Amino acid sequence: MVLMFLSIIATILILGAMIFVHELGHFAASKYFKIPVKEFAIGMGPKIKSFKRGETEYSLRAIPIGGFVDIEGIEVGSDSENGFNTKKPYQRFIVLVAGVFMNFIMAYVIAVSLFWINGENIPDERSIVGNVSEISHAYGVLKAGDIIVSVDGNPVSKWSEMVKQVGKHDVSKPVVLSVKRGEVIENKEILLTYNKESKKYIIGVIGKWNSVKYGFGGSLKRGGEAFIDMAFLVFKGFKMVATNEVSVREMKGPVGLVGIVMMFIKMGVAPLFYLAAILSVNVGIFNLLPFPGLDGGRIIFIIFEKLGIKVDKKREENMHKFGIIVLLGLMLLITMNDIWTIFN
Repeated sequence: MVLMFLSIIATILILGAMIFVHELGHFAASKYFKIPVKEFAIGMGPKIKSFKRGETEYSLRAIPIGGFVDIEGIEVGSDSENGFNTKKPYQRFIVLVAGVFMNFIMAYVIAVSLFWINGENIPDERSIVGNVSEISHAYGVLKAGDIIVSVDGNPVSKWSEMVKQVGKHDVSKPVVLSVKRGEVIENKEILLTYNKESKKYIIGVIGKWNSVKYGFGGSLKRGGEAFIDMAFLVFKGFKMVATNEVSVREMKGPVGLVGIVMMFIKMGVAPLFYLAAILSVNVGIFNLLPFPGLDGGRIIFIIFEKLGIKVDKKREENMHKFGIIVLLGLMLLITMNDIWTIFN
């Protein structure tokens, strides 16, 4: 019960932080270009508390998921004084992309901080045993720290070489491993264990991992590499949905996300923050999709305008309204599926 409560709170905080920085990007860019902002809201639904400074009302709302920035004149066809639509195309483009930019910055800052504070564990390339599975035939025969120097008489020095040689072995017979333990080298005969997940026969060992620490400069570089990895992971996920490799039913909304957060809480604080970084990249890339109602959908029409392609404003407005309806419907469908999964 405590874990579930913590998972719900963590999910709300993660989603709240992602949405806050996203809307903060739109807000800051709007202010920079002197576009009036009517309201900056954290949460959705009825107002709990609010105050006004200048032309902007800052509010906290009852449902702690979501948020928005009400930018003056963003409605298609609006000609409000100094409103969004009166600004130059490049200024409107920056305002729209600023939210996504802030999501990317959030993810990058989290990644850099994790590498700077914790460093990371990287696999040792050498054929050194790190751990032995208790359900394998190797348990009790091999132990952590053993160095595998040959497989069936074939010399190996790297983990990848050892795996390759094991893959060539006749699974009906025990594999013969030459193992260096301390200063002594002994031959060990071990039957391979069938792994249902990989559908392969394996020894049942994992390699050694080494802890690496980074300075600030190294953390900046490693954080950038991690950010690119996250982006590729998100693009791969979108591709799998688009090509029907993953069903929409397998997608998770805020309710389903609680279960994922719970899993990462069990792993520790650092993995939970890394999950938050991946989700922030996900939100950023999703908002860049050229779909009506999203930031990317509005950006497309700005590009059309810059290229001299005329689009009927009323039609554009209807497309954005339709896009929002579709997105809300998809979110409702995903949420209902999450609830159905929980009760079943």
